[in-house]
Amino acid sequence: MRLATASIGCLLGAVLLLVARGADNWSRAFAVGWYGLFGAAVALALAALVAAALSRGPGLKRRLTIIGLSLPALLAVPVLLWAIVTLAPLAD
Repeated sequence: MRLATASIGCLLGAVLLLVARGADNWSRAFAVGWYGLFGAAVALALAALVAAALSRGPGLKRRLTIIGLSLPALLAVPVLLWAIVTLAPLAD
């Protein structure tokens, strides 16, 4: 559950950075930080899914909660990348 919660936190951080900065004029340091947070969210979500699948201890309800918390980061990959690719040319 901790991995899934950390994944949500990283994803929210990446989204807030994107909202605050926008999709254009990224400095190198900002891009490294944003992609780092986004990559960490995805990696943590994948780790949470593997842990939920391999774990025998938690019940079905807890496993479903872990899966539910992991999915936003995995579903955000195509959505946020689409938003950056689509909105960046419109900023010019």
